[in-house]
Amino acid sequence: MTTTLRPTGPERIDELGSRERSFTVCVNGRAVGGIQLQASQEGSGRISGLSIADRDRGRGRGTTAVLAAEEVLRSWGCTRAESTVEDGPEVERVLRWTRSLGYALNGRNMVKDLPSTPPELPAGLTARPLTAGEFEAWQEAHRESYAATLVRHTGRTPEQAAAKAAADHAWLFPQGLDSPGVSIHHLLAGGESVGTIWVSTATPTREAHPAWVFNVKVGEAFRGRGYGRALMLLAERVTLAAGVGELALNVHAGNVPAERLYDSLGYRPFRWAVAKTL
Repeated sequence: MTTTLRPTGPERIDELGSRERSFTVCVNGRAVGGIQLQASQEGSGRISGLSIADRDRGRGRGTTAVLAAEEVLRSWGCTRAESTVEDGPEVERVLRWTRSLGYALNGRNMVKDLPSTPPELPAGLTARPLTAGEFEAWQEAHRESYAATLVRHTGRTPEQAAAKAAADHAWLFPQGLDSPGVSIHHLLAGGESVGTIWVSTATPTREAHPAWVFNVKVGEAFRGRGYGRALMLLAERVTLAAGVGELALNVHAGNVPAERLYDSLGYRPFRWAVAKTL
């Protein structure tokens, strides 16, 4: 039997050159499922929405559909394929299956149900918002740091990482520091900034989790003193003040100190990001 992908409609291309198309998964012309593909200008492709009808599962239809999807992404100029695995009763089996196809774990999305009472900051620590005059330098430094993290943890090339960092900042800061929901704070010890945290409580298209921690940064000279935990407590305070009762974040695979911190604070994984070089 032959498994193929049949387009369900025309390809969509936006003003930035990103491409998107939905396909029906067919076996000898019979529809057995569906899949959606996207390709960004930076050369990354995304596979999402894979579904196979119950009666056709366990026969390799999904595997063949993913391999066919990778060929489409290659034809679109992609050098990398990404996908996500949602939490559920079969998450371990699905993660094993993605590994068998050559996909490596990139990171985890985690979420925490926040307490009704905002946590107190440790004694001697206070906070203040980032000022408009500080924003430009902060943003430039964060874009560079974010791009370096993408290269280190996701396998992107420096060019791909820089493009994604620029695109994500344009999306998350449409009005600069005055963008809806954006909150960036300094953590102060003795009046000196020891770190910053960036929380968004109005993030577009983030499903059921409107509040996200996008960056936790402890100054190099102040690491190992518990300030990372204090910054996360500050993030909870900011989120609760905005009227949001849960907080989500992403942790890259291999960032063991961060994973331990978030686990100890009560965050639980709800999505796993995987990727493969094409």
